[in-house]
Amino acid sequence: MRHARRGFTLVELLVVIAIIGTLVALLLPAVQSARETARGNTCRNNMKQLQLALTNMDSTLKRLPGYSEEIFNPNGSKSGTPPMFTTDFARRASWIVKLFPYMEEQALWDTWSNTFGLNNPPPAPGIAALNCPSNVSETPDAPTLAYVGNAGWAFSDSGNYGRPSTDKSEHAANGIFFDLNKNWNLSGGQKDGREPDPKIQMSLAQILDGTTKTLMLSENLHTLYWCYDPKIGPNGGYVQNDGSTIPDTKHLFGFVWKNQPGPDDRINGDKNYDKKSPPANMAAYADISYETYGYPSSNHPGGVNVAFCGGAIRFMSESVDPVIYGQIMTSNARKSSLVNASIGMPNGADRKLPQPADSDVP
Repeated sequence: MRHARRGFTLVELLVVIAIIGTLVALLLPAVQSARETARGNTCRNNMKQLQLALTNMDSTLKRLPGYSEEIFNPNGSKSGTPPMFTTDFARRASWIVKLFPYMEEQALWDTWSNTFGLNNPPPAPGIAALNCPSNVSETPDAPTLAYVGNAGWAFSDSGNYGRPSTDKSEHAANGIFFDLNKNWNLSGGQKDGREPDPKIQMSLAQILDGTTKTLMLSENLHTLYWCYDPKIGPNGGYVQNDGSTIPDTKHLFGFVWKNQPGPDDRINGDKNYDKKSPPANMAAYADISYETYGYPSSNHPGGVNVAFCGGAIRFMSESVDPVIYGQIMTSNARKSSLVNASIGMPNGADRKLPQPADSDVP
């Protein structure tokens, strides 16, 4: 006798597919969460290495770098009356470049500090340790930058409360990284009004509020490059553009705080340029109108990774109070331009606020 071989019915097949789909749907969030945890750990490790490099530099030189720096040609000579510091004599660089000797990039530093002139630009390669894996660059070999330094009070902040609204000088109590390029010839003649001010040499020893309560580094999705306006070199690859006319605005390589923050002046505010079109290039981004994008941002859900001067790496919630945020960015809140905007007390009468506890930073 012949027996009929029974196969799956269409209904049974659909049921099996539905069960598999349900299981995949249940497992997918867990897989995505595990991947984000791994990316977050890599990001925090990158920040830890940068923080250690900055600490090493401070221990060696007794100072921290500025967000904009000058690198002088050891064989260069001044020319003109008064002396004109041309690209053959010196170049501008970000704090990242000054950190090369302390982050295992000695060869790159040797090139940057010994080759000068418009026809001899140093290379500007992509560096994996400067990029967060949750924010992958569309151009892998570009000198992109995901981590920025505490540049202090934003120039575009109008919340002065009795202070001169024309004060565009930098003050040591307002942050950690400052403009140490005072030679306006190196920025293509683009003066920003701070050239006459003396350089602010900041060190960890000058942080009176305590290194464990003062921010050093943060993430930022909007930062473009670790060098000024890179271009494609004659032999391919990115090189530094020593002829760049970009001004030394804070948000190019740093993050800022304000007394009167707007709706987008917050952690993870307007990550996708909803209120303003993305800049066409670095020169456009350097405009002060983009300073609101100098606030920290990341693709990590709910906040950003930050590094404190004392070495702690923490995840800071995007719901952090703006006053607390200002307090942990100022190195000496009592002598800073920080005013409690929620109270609006003039002339810094509320600067005697106690330093926030660790539990106050969500």
